[in-house]
Amino acid sequence: MDLKPATAAAFDRYVKPIETVNLDDFLWLDSHPKEKTVVWLNQSVITPRQRENAAVPDGMIQDFMGTTFLSDARLEQVRDVVLGLGDYKVRFKQQVIESKLEKREGDRFDASLRLHKTQLKSVVLDADVSAQYTLLDPTHATVVCRSTKIVPKGDDRGYLWRLNLYWRLQEADHGVYIEVEVATLSAQSGLLDAGRVLNGFIQKFPREFTEGLIEGMQQAFPYHR
Repeated sequence: MDLKPATAAAFDRYVKPIETVNLDDFLWLDSHPKEKTVVWLNQSVITPRQRENAAVPDGMIQDFMGTTFLSDARLEQVRDVVLGLGDYKVRFKQQVIESKLEKREGDRFDASLRLHKTQLKSVVLDADVSAQYTLLDPTHATVVCRSTKIVPKGDDRGYLWRLNLYWRLQEADHGVYIEVEVATLSAQSGLLDAGRVLNGFIQKFPREFTEGLIEGMQQAFPYHR
């Protein structure tokens, strides 16, 4: 099943508020003090987001937030890991089995990622992504990484049409708070013959990918306090 223009437009409307940055309410953690205490103690929080306009015609949106605190890290160090797209196959190897930085122009990075998950059968997707880094002030930064093309290996279509990553980084409390919101668009499982396989993939992959990103960042900056 191919992506329809109306489905793509609905996804673009859904993610528009995620791309709006307000320094007065920069982190999701700012309005969730209990979770902020948890992550400061070297725990991670992974939670589904409940946003408006999540229903899209002929498609399904998955949206997860992952967040943690990296003690004794500096903003520049965390930035370099997030933007090290060519190293994703090492940092986030449970879901990314190949990665390559294709091009860099200033604070824009283009890369190719090969995504993998075994869900009844092996699902392999080749994704082209484009990331934009923005330094808002000396302690706040964002990275917006959008997929520009996703091609399945084989005949399967609809597993994943869009994969957007929204990173927010804030240096504070002798470390860096990181949040990454993962928004995906895929076909509705009932629309494909391989519904059982598709349903398992779209239910599990976005959350597992979010978990993998946070775990990889924690491993890059081991906890010590």
